[in-house]
Amino acid sequence: MSDKRALSALLVTLFLATPLLAGTASGTYTVNGKTVKLQYAYATPRPNPFDKKKTDTFILISDKEVPASAVTDEFELMRIVDDLKLNAISVQINDEKSVNSGMFYSPSFKKMTQFSSVGNQKLEATTWTKDRVAGKMWMDEDDFFDNVFKFNVTFDTNVMAKAPAVAETLKGTKLPADGGEPGKAYFAYRKIMAKGDFDGLRKVVAAERAKAMDDPEFKKMFPLIQSMQPKDVKITSGAIDGNNATLNVTGKDEGGTSTGTITLVREGGAWKLYKESWKSKSE
Repeated sequence: MSDKRALSALLVTLFLATPLLAGTASGTYTVNGKTVKLQYAYATPRPNPFDKKKTDTFILISDKEVPASAVTDEFELMRIVDDLKLNAISVQINDEKSVNSGMFYSPSFKKMTQFSSVGNQKLEATTWTKDRVAGKMWMDEDDFFDNVFKFNVTFDTNVMAKAPAVAETLKGTKLPADGGEPGKAYFAYRKIMAKGDFDGLRKVVAAERAKAMDDPEFKKMFPLIQSMQPKDVKITSGAIDGNNATLNVTGKDEGGTSTGTITLVREGGAWKLYKESWKSKSE
């Protein structure tokens, strides 16, 4: 794409704008005979996929530091796995401390770099509050499509209650109250997302996001991504800076009110969604 360099610079900016102090992890993760050390732990609340009135705890444990946006955004996490050559495991734990879902990430896997697996992960919690989680997780050796893997790790991390917004200050030319053309593009994206039009979604997101949708695991997670979308979204401000546009928005979620920062890029003359970053504030 013609503005690939601009997007790369934007990506660096997003990473720097969303720092996240990682918790600690200590353990090993072995994939197809290659063992890495797991050192970083992250946690954030997520809606229970079976009962939206309940809240689960999403835990990500990795060998490298990741940005906050990757912990709170499924799109972003799937995308950075290849960029960072990330070795990691993630689980979503319900209030009964059972695993609802789990993902494995590694460049050492054959034919893929990530896939879901649930049932063999075990958890022993030593601390489990809305603000902090700690304990031990492990899985005995398992295999999937000629891949053999296992892990054993202890962790201790604060629960990130709020997803940091990507940007506080808008740069560039101010947009009208309705967000102008970028605003129309964003609400078109929301309508397609709400309908569950998977193929239509490819046409309204940036090329990098569309590529991430090729991963078969994305389709499995699509209903969860849909469920996490805030409602009654309104644009509060916006600006265009070259081929990039930023919208500040508000909305409602399970916890009350939310504020978000939406980033769009212009590709082929059309505005397309590049990134959403939301933070919730209980009413």
